[in-house]
Amino acid sequence: MGKVGLTKVDEKGRIVIPKEIRKKLKIKPGEEFVVTELDGDTLIVKRFNVKKMLEELIEKAKETDLEKLQKETTKEGNRIAREKYREVFD
Repeated sequence: MGKVGLTKVDEKGRIVIPKEIRKKLKIKPGEEFVVTELDGDTLIVKRFNVKKMLEELIEKAKETDLEKLQKETTKEGNRIAREKYREVFD
């Protein structure tokens, strides 16, 4: 497990990430994070880099076979329609 630090929520609802953790993860001011509630007592804080995410999506899109994707999408759409509207297809 990584470093553990103790912190508090201030009067404006902000939580400070302890210095040791910011230093280890090289977190810089202005970076964005996604905060997700997992259960009644657990929060997940995940670094969110929009530029990196878009770059990765563009690279993945370049590798996508659009004809295959269209066939798979049509097949799945038809399967869902048949399942949902069985009385029409039977």
